[in-house]
Amino acid sequence: MKNISRNSKIGWVMLFAGFGMALELLLNWRLFVPLLIGCFIIYYWKSQKFRDSKKMYLIIGVSLVFIPLISTAVFKIFIISAAIYALIQYSKTKNQPKKIIVDTIQPNQQTKIKKKIPFIKNMLSGNRRVVNEIFEWDDINIQCGFGNTIIDLGMTMLPPGESVVLIRGLVGNIQLIVPIDASVTINHSAISGKLNIFNQEEELLNSNVIYYTDGDDETASRRIKIVTSVVFGDVEVRRT
Repeated sequence: MKNISRNSKIGWVMLFAGFGMALELLLNWRLFVPLLIGCFIIYYWKSQKFRDSKKMYLIIGVSLVFIPLISTAVFKIFIISAAIYALIQYSKTKNQPKKIIVDTIQPNQQTKIKKKIPFIKNMLSGNRRVVNEIFEWDDINIQCGFGNTIIDLGMTMLPPGESVVLIRGLVGNIQLIVPIDASVTINHSAISGKLNIFNQEEELLNSNVIYYTDGDDETASRRIKIVTSVVFGDVEVRRT
């Protein structure tokens, strides 16, 4: 039997959690009655012609639906289990960062693509190592979730102009290795953590900072714009 993918497992868990919540709501009239009233109020608001003047109905209806849902025991168990799972995955990946070494080729100018799946994809948690892979350069836009991440652009053949690297993470450190001949702009935001730009380190607490390197950013043939944001974690940018 083929192994079930992680996304499929998460989908099944969410399906069973939704089924359990629905069953608990049906068996507990103290939760089911407010939920039913809330659905009726939302339906009444939606059927009205002038909805803007009746926003209070929408607020009351959504509240009556939302409160019973989060009051179910299944929802509380699901949230606690998800938090424990996230902590376990983070502890596994803390000392085993995902390392991505990017080696690119020049894009084919004659190819017309309406939809393209990026080579580097989102990862909520887990280990990943990509080494010596060749692909056409695309701007990087990923979410890392939990764990440390390393992206190595040191040997990358960047196209002329500006290349964008956008990374969002929850908990964990991010390390970016950039080519020595590329001009770099960093826009970083964090709740708590350190920012190390070419060995210049500073502490951040619920703040964001924009860092420019080199005085000839506009005239450089190859430029990298890095946008990073983490809740808790350090970010380091260094050259090859």
